[in-house]
Amino acid sequence: MIELHQFRPFWGLPNASPFCMKAETYLRFRGIPYQVVPSGPRKSPSGQVPFIVDDGRVITDSSAIIAHFESRRQDPLDEDLSAADRATAFFVRELVEDRLYWQITYMRWGDPAGWAAFRPDLVKYLPLGMRGPVLFLLRRRLLRQMRQHGLTPANPQAAYARGKAVLDALAGLLGERPYFLGAVPRSLDMSLYAFLANILDQPHGNPLQAHARTLDSLVGYCARMKALCWQGWPDQED
Repeated sequence: MIELHQFRPFWGLPNASPFCMKAETYLRFRGIPYQVVPSGPRKSPSGQVPFIVDDGRVITDSSAIIAHFESRRQDPLDEDLSAADRATAFFVRELVEDRLYWQITYMRWGDPAGWAAFRPDLVKYLPLGMRGPVLFLLRRRLLRQMRQHGLTPANPQAAYARGKAVLDALAGLLGERPYFLGAVPRSLDMSLYAFLANILDQPHGNPLQAHARTLDSLVGYCARMKALCWQGWPDQED
């Protein structure tokens, strides 16, 4: 049985890490049997989650995990994409995973209102040893990294404007299509859905979520992906 090492479900989301949710969404979409092993960065060879153990082989990074399984398939998700579509998928994924990662981090750790909602539940989720000074130091480091991306607690309006622009661009790219590259899901959709769902479906609202919910194409897209990959959730949550 393939082991998927990642964070536990949190806040009603399959995973509050979009990278973990990306890997698990792919496994579920492909119908690949796996077992979740609750884990954290300290247990990962790369210092990051998710990672998988497949017949003794350890593979880290969500994109590498998808590539590992796709290389074995006779029907790769992206097999019939044109060179232009492959390039589009590459650049969109790279931009979204960077920009929306920091937006999701900001709306939980940086936005003062978001931190006030996130911290009490996070503390209950964390091991005892991480609930005091370790958590303080972790947030301080994240705040420093967010400032390097122009995201400051003092100016949520400006911080969220950056994320809103990404969401608007994604809505424009999707248009009337059911999935981002056409009529069927591709590997790009495993990533974009995980990031969008972490914005749309978390339980505490914020300006970025409110904006996302005005973009009907993205809301409908997430509903389709959830029906394909996460039917029955959150009833399956441990």
